[in-house]
Amino acid sequence: MRRTAVQAVQAGTALFAAIVILVFVYMCLRYASPIARTWDEVDFALALHRYDLLAMQPHFPGYPYFILGASFIHRWIEDPVQALSVFNTLAALSSAIPMALLARRITGSWDKGLLFAAFVLTSPYLWLMSARPMSECAGIAVLWWYLWSISAALARPKSVVRYLLPMLMFGFLMGTRLSFFPFGLALLPLWMDQYKQGGKRYKRLALSAAVFLSAQLVWVVGLALSEGTVSGFWKLSLAFVEGHFSEWGGGVTSSSMAFGPRILKLLGSNLIDHALLGRSLAAGILLGLLLLATAAGLWLRREGQRSFSSMDGDHDSPALEKRTTSDMEYVNRSYYGWLAACTLFYLLWALFGQNIEKPRHIAPIAGPLLFFIYCTAINTASSLWQDQPAKPFHRAFAIPVVIHALLLVLIAAQIVNGANLLQRQAAEVPAVYQLHRYASALKEPFVLYTWEETRVLQYLEAGYEHERIFTYEYFKATAAAVAERRVLLTDHVVQGFEQQGQHVREHVKPIAQFHSDPLFDPVYADITLYEWVEK
Repeated sequence: MRRTAVQAVQAGTALFAAIVILVFVYMCLRYASPIARTWDEVDFALALHRYDLLAMQPHFPGYPYFILGASFIHRWIEDPVQALSVFNTLAALSSAIPMALLARRITGSWDKGLLFAAFVLTSPYLWLMSARPMSECAGIAVLWWYLWSISAALARPKSVVRYLLPMLMFGFLMGTRLSFFPFGLALLPLWMDQYKQGGKRYKRLALSAAVFLSAQLVWVVGLALSEGTVSGFWKLSLAFVEGHFSEWGGGVTSSSMAFGPRILKLLGSNLIDHALLGRSLAAGILLGLLLLATAAGLWLRREGQRSFSSMDGDHDSPALEKRTTSDMEYVNRSYYGWLAACTLFYLLWALFGQNIEKPRHIAPIAGPLLFFIYCTAINTASSLWQDQPAKPFHRAFAIPVVIHALLLVLIAAQIVNGANLLQRQAAEVPAVYQLHRYASALKEPFVLYTWEETRVLQYLEAGYEHERIFTYEYFKATAAAVAERRVLLTDHVVQGFEQQGQHVREHVKPIAQFHSDPLFDPVYADITLYEWVEK
C-alpha cells in the first residue's frame, strides 16, 4: 500500500514538473522579446544579417555557435531579435534533459530530476533571459550539458565516449560563451582520474588533449577565417582584451566603484536579488524557509537519524554503472566539491573581470547554487522519510512534508512572478526607445551626443544626427562647429565628462527624463536628456 502511494506521488510530481516546463516554453515563445534594448543585443541582431567581427556584428569573441543556432531559426522567423530569443528558448528547453539527468543521479529518482529542471527553468531571472536575444541563456544551456557530461564521465571513467564527451562539450561552451571559461576547472578531476588508472594512461591523456584542442580549434579557426587572416584576428582579439580590462569592460581595473561596495553589489543585488530571486519578496521568503527547513532536517539527522547517502547514484539501474554504491558516493561527493570550486572560480571572475553593472554576468552560478540547495533539501527529506516509522511524527515526517511543500509553492511563486515579468518585458518601451521617440518629435535642428545609446539609435535608423562621444575635448570641438543647432547630451555623457575631471553641470540643463525597469535594462533604465548651454 505504501509503495503504491509512493509511486502515485512520484507520478504526480513528474506530471507537475512536465506541466511547469510546458508553461515555461509557452510563455517564452508567447512573450519572446521583440526589442533589442542594449548594445550587445543590437550586435547579435545585426550578426544575423551579416557576420562581421570588425563591424561588431557581434563583438569579439563572436559567439559562433550562438549565432549559428539562431541563424537556423532566422530562416523561419524574419525578425532577428525574436529569432535569437526563440533559439534561447529552445536551448533552455534542451537543458532540462541534463538537469534532470544530473539531479536524478544525485537524488535517485526521475520525478525529482524533472522537478529540479522545472525549478531552475522557472527561476524568474533565468526565465527572462530565455526570452531575450542575449548569449547568456544559450551559454547556460550548454553549461548544463557540460556539467552533466562531467558527472557521467566520473561515474564511468573507463568509457571512452563518456570520457571524451566533456572535452567536446567544453568546446561548444567556449564557442557559445567564452566568459564561462572558469567552469573548465571541472575537467581536472577527469584528467586526474585517468592518470591514476595507470596502464595506457599517457595514451588516454594524449587522446584527451587532442580532442580538447580540436574542439576549441574548430570555432577559433572558423572565426579567424571569417576575418580573412590569422594576424587580423589576433590583432582584433588583443584590442578586445585590452578594451575589456581598461576601458568599457567594467572590471575591477576599469570601474570607479570601490572594492567593498563592488562585493556588496555583486552578492547582494546582482546574485541574490536579481539572479536568484528575480526581485521577488515572496520567492525570497519561501527560499529562506526552505533553507531553514533543510537546516532543521540536517540537525535532526546529526542528532541520531540514520545517516543518509546524499549521493546514492543511479541505484535504480545498477547494471549501467561499473562502480559500487560506496564508489558512487565518493564520486558524487567529489563532483560536488569540484562544482563548488568552479562556482567560486566564476564568482571571482565576475567580481574582478566582469561588468558589475550587469547582473546577467553572475547568472551562470545561479543554477549550480539552486542545484546545491535542491539536492541537499531533497536528500535530507528522503533520509528523514525513510526513518519515519521509528521516529516521532513531528520530527521525522513533518519536515519532509514541509520541504516538499515549500519546493512546490516556491515553483508556483516563480511561475507567477516570472510570467508577470515576461509580459512586462515584452510590453515595456525601454528608456532608450523613449529617448528616440522624443528626439524624433523635435522640430528645431539639433545634434544628440550619447554614450552606448548610439548603437540602439543606429539600429532604429534614427533620422536625426546623433554621435557617440568619448572625450570632452573632442566634444567641445565638434559642438563649436554646430553652433547654429541645439546640442543635446545624455546623462551618461555628462557623467563621462565628470570622470575626466570636467565640471560641466553649470553648462547643462535637464529637458526630459526617461525611465524603464532596471531589471530589464540595468545600465540604461534611467536616461536624462540635457541641453548644453554656454555661459
